[in-house]
Amino acid sequence: MPGERLSLFDENRSDLLLKITCLFWLFAKLLSWRIWTTNRLLPVVPLFKIFDQVPGVVHAVAFGLSIGLILLAFFKPVRAVLLVLLSVEVISCVLDINRLLPWEYQYVFTILIFLFNFKKNGVIPACIAFVLVSTYFYGGVCKLNEDFVRTVWNMLILKFFLKMPAHFIMQSWVHYSGYLLGVIELLAGVGLLFRKTQVWSAIVLIMMHVFILLLFSPFGYRGYRVLWPWNTSMIVFLYLIFLRGKERVAVVQSVVHGVNKLIFVIWGILPALSFIGYWDYNLSSALFAANIPKMTICVADTSRCKPLQRFFNQNSKASMCRGQAKADIQAWAIAETRVSAYPQVWVYKRMQEKIEKQYPSAVFTFTYFNHYPKNK
Repeated sequence: MPGERLSLFDENRSDLLLKITCLFWLFAKLLSWRIWTTNRLLPVVPLFKIFDQVPGVVHAVAFGLSIGLILLAFFKPVRAVLLVLLSVEVISCVLDINRLLPWEYQYVFTILIFLFNFKKNGVIPACIAFVLVSTYFYGGVCKLNEDFVRTVWNMLILKFFLKMPAHFIMQSWVHYSGYLLGVIELLAGVGLLFRKTQVWSAIVLIMMHVFILLLFSPFGYRGYRVLWPWNTSMIVFLYLIFLRGKERVAVVQSVVHGVNKLIFVIWGILPALSFIGYWDYNLSSALFAANIPKMTICVADTSRCKPLQRFFNQNSKASMCRGQAKADIQAWAIAETRVSAYPQVWVYKRMQEKIEKQYPSAVFTFTYFNHYPKNK
């Protein structure tokens, strides 16, 4: 019967979605293993200061348990395993908020979706689809800013990756065409909501992810390899949910009933609050937004903080450092842990406290800002 075939298809698809989540989550964690331990110079910032006293071995055990539970969930996805995995991930992120990365947040929420809808295989793909819709819509909106155009479009894509000459990049129509990237992404995200546009929207978004993989491949910017697993998993999600099979996904209908309303609120509504400062950027799909909070560290004498010397630019011409050595906290985080620091000012201030306490003889100057200087 057609209903039975559809049920079997949904069951297989849900199982595949969980396996894909576990597989690429595992790769991402292994690539970024330093952020999950205390074996690093980047300060650990627990959600509550009381957890500053937690020994490093606890962080390491949580990381080991996470890896083991992800593997177990891949082979034996029973509710108890998923629940313990979710608990370990929450504990790990509470012990250091820098671990609450956009892809970590998405994968954790995917596990929550499976727990909400255990054995409801027809609902799970639609709920994950709504998370994708939110990711692309808010991700696109977040890119509609001048910082994204100047740093990501002009510098990273046109100058560094495509090797375009400066006189071409400086043309107005080339510069402002960078805004189209955000517009295309948010429109494609909205297109995933409607059955008539789901296929073409999924194809456009898959092409976007392929380009991102090329951008951060050995042929492009090689410093952010942790993005490979997440982008690859998104391609597979899009294929399994929107392109495989003839049945289109009823996205909205699945997140307005029962406990799944939480998905609608957390992914559909709360990210909008990030634009007025009431919801965190990493929880709002602010991927490559470029206008998120930043922190620059200046120091006159790096010999007083020798372990940090490799993160400082000794010949910095940045006006904010007035000729002193300069370090960018995000560049430091990526260089050491392969992931970015949690982009909220309160996190940066906690880092500042720890850096100043660890290197008391070094005279640091910390600067917080949202927008890059126009001469950058």
